[in-house]
Amino acid sequence: MNNETSIIYHLGAPHTDNDQITWSLRRDTELLADIGTMIRKPKEYRKLIKDMILELEGDEPSIVDQEGLLSSIIRNQQVDRLIMSDSRFLGVPAWMFYGGEFYKNAGRNTARIRNLFPNNPCEFYLGISSPANFIPAVFNTQTDKSYEQFIDGAVLETLRWSDVISQIQQQNPDCPITVWCNEDTPIIWPSVLREIAGLDPQVRLQGELDVIGQIMSPDGVELLVKYLEERPNLSEIQRRRIRGIFLEKFYLDDAVEEEIDLPGWTDETVDALTDIYEDDIERIERLPGVNFISP
Repeated sequence: MNNETSIIYHLGAPHTDNDQITWSLRRDTELLADIGTMIRKPKEYRKLIKDMILELEGDEPSIVDQEGLLSSIIRNQQVDRLIMSDSRFLGVPAWMFYGGEFYKNAGRNTARIRNLFPNNPCEFYLGISSPANFIPAVFNTQTDKSYEQFIDGAVLETLRWSDVISQIQQQNPDCPITVWCNEDTPIIWPSVLREIAGLDPQVRLQGELDVIGQIMSPDGVELLVKYLEERPNLSEIQRRRIRGIFLEKFYLDDAVEEEIDLPGWTDETVDALTDIYEDDIERIERLPGVNFISP
């Protein structure tokens, strides 16, 4: 068994990424291959991972099963860093309030994927999102439950991403975790990609503007690309500031605006959840062992 390969799990969260990390990084598969980093298409590993976890029921796989699973994913290539992404690693999104608690099994579920390769280095990556947007997005993409069944008695005011992260850390004390806010991804996306891929800060990637390009006018994107190409020696901090300036000027108002219509929710509900989230971000930034990517 090759215990030198680092296993990188991107945990989502749901509706923060929609597989964009995979497709952005896959634009540079040759560059990644040169440094021993691999990111497969989701169909190449998601079912394999799911089936193995169901078969093991919490047990660690044998060395033979570990070798078979890894070989099925990397296909006998030399890989130093294997990236896998699935928002279901945390748990099935439609059941994220099971028992009235927010991702109560996040620790257990991440420990199960970590233990698929128990002797390999492992890292977790997680993009979080404001509950004011996150909860409606997840609820509206499932059809099996009423809102009351979906919430399952959870008290929304107690929802904290920091608790989920702490669970993951407690169950996986040897696994570093990197966290960022989905709301910041248009600005910090290049840093997110490089962190996951294990690349130096100065490396340029083809997918750096994939996110910001979805919420800016085409003219604005064209100008931003030209501006950055003409200034290749800018630092990442400078490039972030420039992306922010262009985003403010060329932002598409209807790109991400969503009407929130959930039973019992009011403007006050949204404001309260937003305030709680902002306080929670400050707590996450102070959590020991968390690498937080911020603008």
